[in-house]
This record gives sequence, C-alpha cells and structure tokens, in this order.
Amino acid sequence: MLSRHAGFSLVELMVAMVAGLLLVAAVSALFASILRADQTSMQVSRLNQEMQSIVDMMARDLQRSGYDAGATAFLGATSSARSSFYFDSVTDLMSETAAGSKRYLCLRIRYDDNGNSALDSDETRVYSYSSASKGVRLDTGNSASCSGGSLLSTDNTIDISSLTFELLSSSLSAGARTIRLSMTGNYKATPAISLSLQRDIKLRNDGY
Repeated sequence: MLSRHAGFSLVELMVAMVAGLLLVAAVSALFASILRADQTSMQVSRLNQEMQSIVDMMARDLQRSGYDAGATAFLGATSSARSSFYFDSVTDLMSETAAGSKRYLCLRIRYDDNGNSALDSDETRVYSYSSASKGVRLDTGNSASCSGGSLLSTDNTIDISSLTFELLSSSLSAGARTIRLSMTGNYKATPAISLSLQRDIKLRNDGY
C-alpha cells in the first residue's frame, strides 16, 4: 500500500510568500532608517566641527585684542592717549544689522603680536560676514575692511547663514567688556540641518 505525502497547497505558498515579503520590507525600511539617521548624525557632527573651528579662531584673536607690550606707558592716560591696540567699540564694531540694534556684522581687532609696542601692518584683523559667499571672512593689514579678505573655511558642504557681534551692556560695569558672538549655519545638501552657536568672549587686555 503506497503512502501519500501531502505538500503545501498553492494558497499556503502564496500566504507564506506574502508574509516573507512583508518581513523583508520591514527589515529593509528599518535598515534604511538607520542609514539615514547615521548620515544625519555625521552631517550634524561635521557642521558643528566646522562652525566650532571658525568660532574658536575668532575667539582666540578677540581675547588677545588690545594687548600691548608697552601698555604700562598708558596707565591713567586719557581716552585720547590710549594704546593704538585699544579696542574701541564705537569704531571697531561696524556694519550694524539695523539702526539701534547694537548687533554688528563686522569686527576689527588689534594686538601687539610681535611685542614691539608699535602697530605693524599685519597686526590689524577684520572679521566680517559675507551674505554673498555664505561665510566668514578675515582681512588683515592697515587697509583691512569689512568687504575684503578671504573665507576662513573653504568647506563647500556648509553655509554660514548669519554672524553677529554684540557688546554686552551688562559687562560694562564688571571691569572687563564682553563681546557676544552669535553664528548660525546649515548643511548645504540638507538645509534643514541647522546649528546655532553663541559664545561670550571677555576682552582680557581691556583698559577702557
């Protein structure tokens, strides 16, 4: 007597196939989601790293602003007889964003880099925001201006969408003035990925 072995019916095979396809689709969607999250994380990290680098450079220079190796000669001097490296917020904060806003797009600093107590041609630095280039520029020299210089970053994957400098009024009575630096940027390929940084920088060599 022959025994019969029953197999799967066509309906059962089709149900199993559909279930398998649904499982594969779910796994694929999960994998794609993980890849997107990983890519986003890398873009945010790169944007943050580049923006922090730009802010760090400006902060280091700003902290040295006003340094003069011969500063003792100006102790007790009137405002008209200050060191040539002195940071004057009236003239060194430029290009106000709007009348009365007290936020500026351009900053000039000077410091005695070689310690000879004389303002040399390479000891004036101007940082400015370029809306056309979507970046931060640095210009140096006696003729440095808010419209000149070269971009601090050549990374073409990010845009700097805003940069402002502001003298904190609350710092005027504290004995050392403080400049607030605010910067916003985004990742070019994914504009929705945006980051804002703010840093308060004390003028260490202040003598106002």
